[in-house]
Amino acid sequence: MRGASKIVLLACFLAIASTRSYAEMFPSGLPEVPLTQQDYDEMSAARQPLLTDDSLPIGTTREWNNAKSGNHGTIQLLGRFEYTYQGSKLPCRKLRYHVVTKDIADPYNFILNRCKFADGSWKIL
Repeated sequence: MRGASKIVLLACFLAIASTRSYAEMFPSGLPEVPLTQQDYDEMSAARQPLLTDDSLPIGTTREWNNAKSGNHGTIQLLGRFEYTYQGSKLPCRKLRYHVVTKDIADPYNFILNRCKFADGSWKIL
């Protein structure tokens, strides 16, 4: 049952994420995912080459680990594409996140699209 509720939560999250910026919705991180700021920092470091290094093949996976919190996971590059947003073509990446938290048996799995805006930031659309 827990898996089904995660799928519903993720579907709702992705539906909302397509209309509002991620930072506006969840300034401290993903909803109901018990991660620390250091976890997010580790995830960001693992994710960065998947966003910026076009020589990495589709399917490349990067691991992240926070020994202090006991949380860890992987981020996988699923695809590259362009998205037209307000008349501009944005380079985008489809990423799969697999997050294992110390105190929860079931891992969190979700797919997010991040697009690069003119200011250089990668935002979830």
